[in-house]
Amino acid sequence: MLQQGAARLTLDPLRGGTIREFHWRGIPIFRPTEPDAGDEPLETACFPMIPFANRIAQGRFEFGGRSVQLSRNWSGDPHPLHGYGWRAPWSVLGASASSARIRFEGGEDQWPWRYRCEQHFQLLPDGLSIELSIRNLSLTPMPAMLGLHPYFYDAAHAQLSAALPRVWLTDEAALPLAEAPTPMAWAFESGRIVNTLPLDHCFSGWNGIATLRWPDRTVTVRATDCHCLHIYAPAGKDVFCVEPQSAPAGALGRAASELTVIAPGERSAIRVYFSVGTI
Repeated sequence: MLQQGAARLTLDPLRGGTIREFHWRGIPIFRPTEPDAGDEPLETACFPMIPFANRIAQGRFEFGGRSVQLSRNWSGDPHPLHGYGWRAPWSVLGASASSARIRFEGGEDQWPWRYRCEQHFQLLPDGLSIELSIRNLSLTPMPAMLGLHPYFYDAAHAQLSAALPRVWLTDEAALPLAEAPTPMAWAFESGRIVNTLPLDHCFSGWNGIATLRWPDRTVTVRATDCHCLHIYAPAGKDVFCVEPQSAPAGALGRAASELTVIAPGERSAIRVYFSVGTI
């Protein structure tokens, strides 16, 4: 457990490099992990998405003249989901009272490229900073998508404000079909309650800033090198997700220009800061 002033963070490196809880002034900021959650990362407070985010349709894509076929990695979805970091143990590289750095290495299997991922958590008096990075350890360029998957709660009272000019429309399997201007009914620029309509969509053209407001607290998300924000707000549920990402959903199945392409030996990273305050 990490502590800095009024902020407290509990990590679970062995279970997908996840966050179990993030509290500020005794208030849960992310949805806390239940004691009986077991080994399922989807029940935690936050997990990393790396080396890809969202779904890869049927697990197939091509890159650099190479055809790649990935197996499903979650029983609830026929399409590989959210990469491999969230399903693997991470090792602790170092920790202090208020910060920690953890690492996971993978690849050279179904994912043809070897890579090294790190997360650096830094608690601050008014929030939490997370850097998620990946380094290409292979001999050829590697595509990558990076993202964080935090869960929030009390969706019925959470107002989201964010400039989200475009959205990827989806099919019944939540796979992206086409990018379109965001409909007015889905717009968040002026702020609106998150669960007014169900969403599982990736919004593009994001400026990296989003604000969540409840009657007793605010959370401002500031992300660097994240041009997309995926919103998951299932109908009739108390929880929802606001997920900063470096690339739009389905990018691995489309043009390489939508992805981060990492040269051999090079590193790419995103940084997300969750700033907390009171109303």
